[in-house]
Amino acid sequence: METALPLATWLPAEIYRLALVFCRISAALMLLPGFGEHAVPVRIRVLAGMAAALCIAPLAGPAVPVPGIWSIVFAVGMEVTTGTLLGTLSRLLLSAIQTAGQVIGQSIGLGNAFIFGMGNDSSAILGAALYAGGLAVLFTVEGHHTGLRALAESYAMVPLGAPPPLAGSAEAITAMAAQSFRLAIQFSMPFLALAMLFNLGMAGINRAMPAMPVFMIGAPALLLAGLQLMALTAPGIVSELLGAYADVFVLAR
Repeated sequence: METALPLATWLPAEIYRLALVFCRISAALMLLPGFGEHAVPVRIRVLAGMAAALCIAPLAGPAVPVPGIWSIVFAVGMEVTTGTLLGTLSRLLLSAIQTAGQVIGQSIGLGNAFIFGMGNDSSAILGAALYAGGLAVLFTVEGHHTGLRALAESYAMVPLGAPPPLAGSAEAITAMAAQSFRLAIQFSMPFLALAMLFNLGMAGINRAMPAMPVFMIGAPALLLAGLQLMALTAPGIVSELLGAYADVFVLAR
């Protein structure tokens, strides 16, 4: 039961609670998909964190009198740690689609040493395209509400200013990293199979006709087949990624 505080004590206590909530929310927004992208200006992220903190602060528990300086430093550190943990969980999952893009680019020839693409690493083009499409669909279906709702519900698991459970945090990060690699391999498996079969076929042709320029003929054909396969599998990749993102914060419990 929340006790009544005099105004001279209540106002600093409310500001202190709001500041702690802002620390957790802003740390999470720096990593959450969509909110924590480099294209989003820092001022916009700070304003979004302040707006979310104002809405979530009443759910973070009762306001308590402002403690000493070392207790404040400890509480701020714990709030930043908790917010970083929640943001890292979602960022680890979204990195699966970028890892898959790297593998797919290498498989279909976009990462070949004789092929020049956009940027320093041409194999990252597909990963960036898939990631942008996943973010667009995520916000279209209001999936970003899942992350904000998880931030509001996190105070039931980790009270304001308290340290997150070390065992549960380590288990959640380990499980999310394993799931991220599993999804990356699952997304890129059709392209790995295509590359293996195609290279076996090219090896047989080169063995039968050594004078044929296999690379000049096979590389465009492999790229065309890979892009066609990408057009067929991209909707399923994005759908599977959104389904996994819906359960991302359950691992933290």
